[in-house]
Amino acid sequence: MNRTITVLLFAVAGLVGLGLAMLASLTLGSMDGQKLGGYAGVWHPWMLKQVAAVLLGFIGLTVAASLDYRALERWVWVAYGGTCLLLVLVLTPLGTTVKGAQRWIFGIQPSEFAKLSLVLALAWFAARFAYRLRTFSTGILGMGGIAFPLLALIVVEPDKGTTLLLACVTVSMMLVAGVRWTHVLVPVVAGVAAFGLLIANSDYARNRVLAYWDRSHNPDLNFQVNKSLDAFSVGGVHGTGLGTGTLKWSIPEVSTDFVFPAVGEELGLPVTLAVVAVFLVLLACGALVAHRASDLFGMLLATGITFTLAGQALVNMGVVTDLLPNKGMALPFLSRGGTGTVVLLTLIGLLISVARQADRVPEPVIGRTGANPFGDADTDFPQ
Repeated sequence: MNRTITVLLFAVAGLVGLGLAMLASLTLGSMDGQKLGGYAGVWHPWMLKQVAAVLLGFIGLTVAASLDYRALERWVWVAYGGTCLLLVLVLTPLGTTVKGAQRWIFGIQPSEFAKLSLVLALAWFAARFAYRLRTFSTGILGMGGIAFPLLALIVVEPDKGTTLLLACVTVSMMLVAGVRWTHVLVPVVAGVAAFGLLIANSDYARNRVLAYWDRSHNPDLNFQVNKSLDAFSVGGVHGTGLGTGTLKWSIPEVSTDFVFPAVGEELGLPVTLAVVAVFLVLLACGALVAHRASDLFGMLLATGITFTLAGQALVNMGVVTDLLPNKGMALPFLSRGGTGTVVLLTLIGLLISVARQADRVPEPVIGRTGANPFGDADTDFPQ
């Protein structure tokens, strides 16, 4: 697995480096002669915070990669409970509201920690009760009961995008763990119906969806996406050059949710396609790590991490290219965001930890069974 780990690290480092380069392009430039927030240069607060987040994230990656991921099993519910507590505190007066959403507390975004806590908890539960997952009570009510508190707390912030992402990760892990697909249909249908009602009862969310289907419904809501497409078009094949783009200034949230169009404008089609290719490489590496995992917990942990990264990247790229309705979601490793950067890099560290233990014989645990659906246990795994 050493080659897989090397490719994984180079891919992540490349994305992080590109993200910092694009942020430098924003903070070193100006919009109509006005510096961003009155600041300019490499000491812009955005740049300082992101560099600090990257450094902290790589520390998290290093620590997580050096650990035996199986040692985390004893801390799963501590992490889960701590995340739930933070998500509750966010909804109190301690939480900070930005643009109508109350998602931050003490400068951090707990919904990002939910990505780590949920994957850990689901992997632990499914590995421990693998022999009972094909029953509705354990497979659906058990795993669904773990996911529901986190999803409920996140959706009321409101953060519908992260809620939908984590719901999809949950369903994916259920199927990979061995839950009957006929059983999975029950929460999927119920979840889609509930999410549809949520969208229908939210004027802003409903108008966004209607604007996606009918461009004439609300042109103002298509402004961001239209500017995004214009940036890709202007960049063309060769791009305008790093730091020389002008349309990027007209794209709202260009440093966070819409950083990809800035890449397209300044660096052109080859780099844009390279970013897509790198995410496909990450997906392939994650699948390979899951395939070679030495136990069910490691396989499910790698699966959950891979689905989280791939799903988030897919939604972001789909939105900025107008393939999906507009929903703010960061592009992993490229978008500005402290908590998200730290958590995602730590997840990569855990993926590396699973890869490092791939060739080691797991200690048998009474009551834990289950085969790795990514491979043939007779040939790929020690008996």
